[in-house]
Amino acid sequence: MKEKALTKAERNALRERLAKRTRDEMAREWEDPAFRAEHEAWLREYDAEVAMAEARRKANITQAELARRMRTPRANVRRIESGQNITLATLARYLHGCGFDFKLRIFPLRKVRRVAALA
Repeated sequence: MKEKALTKAERNALRERLAKRTRDEMAREWEDPAFRAEHEAWLREYDAEVAMAEARRKANITQAELARRMRTPRANVRRIESGQNITLATLARYLHGCGFDFKLRIFPLRKVRRVAALA
């Protein structure tokens, strides 16, 4: 049996209900310290990927040229920029190929307070 198509008003109302539900769910998720920690870790990873691709663009070189400078296949450069876990040595080769260097900063993590209900 074919479903009846929604009107434009019905589609908009459905989108609004889904968006509101999603906002409420997200608010609850952000209250969870484990969720926050996981999200912050993801952001740090994403920031690194973006920074690496931006370094290549600032150097005004293609993935192919960077691969040549790194003496590696272009597929490896693409994999690196897509977020694959890499070693510090690979990171150094990537950035040196772009004409950049990097500093590694180590600092203590913020302590996550345990919620009384979870303790």
